[in-house]
Amino acid sequence: MKWLIILALIAVLVIFIVSRYRKQIQMALYVFRMFRKMRQMNKTDEKQIEMREEEQNIALVNCAKCGTWIPQNKALKLRSDVFYCSATCLETIVKVG
Repeated sequence: MKWLIILALIAVLVIFIVSRYRKQIQMALYVFRMFRKMRQMNKTDEKQIEMREEEQNIALVNCAKCGTWIPQNKALKLRSDVFYCSATCLETIVKVG
């Protein structure tokens, strides 16, 4: 019975504090969410910067059919050093050859 009275008094005290400082608590939660969102945005910005740096390090290759320069990771490779920009260029070479 003694613990029930103490628990009730603590609950009344918490309710009083929350009702009294409701606006301040809401503002603190808003600021906390804002900082969390900013931190998440910063992480995505860092990932995008890393992706751009990786893209800048990719070598360009020349299409054997039309002469278009394309990144090596997007090129179609038939032999060890022959690259094509698209499937149509590759098909024309295969049909002719």
